[in-house]
Amino acid sequence: MSANTILVTEAVRDASRRRIVAVIVAMSVVSLFFVDGCVSCSSVNVSIEGEARSLPDVAGAAGAALISLLGLWGILLAGILSADHLQQTIDDGSANLTLTRPVSRNQFAAARLAGALVVSLAAASVLLGVAAFWLYQRNGLPLEPALVSMAGCVVGAVTTGALGMLASLWLPRMATTLVVVAGVAIMTVANSVALLRDAPAQDTLAWIDRLGPPLASSLWVPLGAWVPQVSMQADPLEIGLRAVVWAALSVAALLFAFRRTELGR
Repeated sequence: MSANTILVTEAVRDASRRRIVAVIVAMSVVSLFFVDGCVSCSSVNVSIEGEARSLPDVAGAAGAALISLLGLWGILLAGILSADHLQQTIDDGSANLTLTRPVSRNQFAAARLAGALVVSLAAASVLLGVAAFWLYQRNGLPLEPALVSMAGCVVGAVTTGALGMLASLWLPRMATTLVVVAGVAIMTVANSVALLRDAPAQDTLAWIDRLGPPLASSLWVPLGAWVPQVSMQADPLEIGLRAVVWAALSVAALLFAFRRTELGR
């Protein structure tokens, strides 16, 4: 067994022991019941502008909103779980102990990030996979847009996890968690507003959308196929490229910072 495999396995085991994981599991189970209820209303009639329609007529919009919310939940989980997954090993001295072996700092930090991502994305994958399957089976929505959106969730989780872990090298745990939550919320608002605008703008939210990671955009844009009546102001290729670049830069910044971090003795 390689050193990388051992490090990642240890990181996954440590992440699984965190108290917040029990909360995540409980919330995921509750979310499954919520998802089941959302996609089980095919026979319900709704009134839109005085015209009676069945829910399948608007299933695309409801399904896109559901998949996007679950994807954002997975991205947020990655940031929260990563918030002190590396820093705690510095505080308790296990980082020093591990690095006495033939293990580089890059390997160690990458393994800790991978451990947090495996746990958070496992929960997100179950929720997204079940929701996408039910939407396909019960409402006839194609699976391909949901699968691309799930890939966007994975890339966004890497970005949020790496940035959260990076911030934890300088900030206390609670402050790091608040930064992660606020960051995801701000980017979600900025991305959503930019996608629904009729024309490009030059305000603060527009600049945040252009310069920040497309966390919500990478979830919403693939699902546009489910909502053809809504015109989104975005280039899917540009959104995907930005998401990948942000993920790569975030991981690189984490590795660079950890190599220069003083470890306690």
